Amino acid sequence: MSSCYQQGALEPVPVMTCGDIFRIIIALFIPPLGVFTQVGLKGPFWVNLVMYLFAVGALGFPFLAVMWPIAVIHALFVILSRK
Repeated sequence: MSSCYQQGALEPVPVMTCGDIFRIIIALFIPPLGVFTQVGLKGPFWVNLVMYLFAVGALGFPFLAVMWPIAVIHALFVILSRK
């Protein structure tokens, strides 16, 4: 039986890989880069990039206290939900 299956489970269970751990660590510091390594230049990357730019004040709105955690949570969601 493969390590991707739990005993008695009919559906495969997602396995956390070293790449996922690397993406999570990256996402804690630079969320758009973590999302990019997971999905490339698709929609979730651009959404996360806009949130990140708001967080660092690059768009003229210094919302660091609010937008940074939202960008990190979004990045973690994308990384952990897309297999």
